[in-house]
Amino acid sequence: MSIAHLLEDFGTVLSAAPPRMSDVDLETLKLEAFENGYKAGWEDALKSRTEEHDRISGDFARNLEDLSFTYHEAHAHVMQAMGPLLQDIVNTVLPEAIRASIGTRVVEQLSDMARTVGTQKVEIVAALPDVDAVNGLLTRDFGFPIEVTEDATLAQGQVFLRMAQDERQIDMDSVLTGIREAVAALMEESERNLKHG
Repeated sequence: MSIAHLLEDFGTVLSAAPPRMSDVDLETLKLEAFENGYKAGWEDALKSRTEEHDRISGDFARNLEDLSFTYHEAHAHVMQAMGPLLQDIVNTVLPEAIRASIGTRVVEQLSDMARTVGTQKVEIVAALPDVDAVNGLLTRDFGFPIEVTEDATLAQGQVFLRMAQDERQIDMDSVLTGIREAVAALMEESERNLKHG
C-alpha cells in the first residue's frame, strides 16, 4: 500500500497569477509606508534627544556636586591654614586696636547724645588707662558740659556716659570677646566641614 495519498504533491505548478493591485491601492500602501517610516524616525530622534539631554543633565549635576565639594573642602583647608593667623590677630593685634579706639567710640556716643541731651552735663567715667585717650578726643564742643572722671573698679575698655536720665556703656572687652567667640565658632565650623565634608 502506498502512502502517496498522505503526502502533499509539490510537483504541480500552479498557473494562477497573483492578484494585481490597483494604482490607488499601491499609492495608499506607499503613503502608509512613508508615514510609518517618518513616524518611526521622528520617535527615534526624540528618544535620542531625550537620552542625550538626560545624560548631559546628569553629568552637569555630578560636576556641580564635585565642584561644590571641592570648593567646600578648599575653603575648609584655607580656614584651617588661616586659623593660627586669625588667633594671633584676635589675641595680639585686636586688643590694642580696640583699646586705642575707645576715644573714638566715646566721641560717637557723645555726637549721638548731642541731638537729645540739650545743655545737660554729661559725666564720662572711665578706667585710668582710658582717661587720657578720652580726654585727648574731647577738644570739640558738643554743646553741653562734659566731665571726665576715673573709676578704679572699671576694667580697661569700659566707659560709662552718664547724665540725669540716661546712662550708656561702652565695653570694648565685650566687643573683643564677641570677636573671639565668632572666630572660634568659625574655626570649629571649618574643622567640622573638613572632617565630615
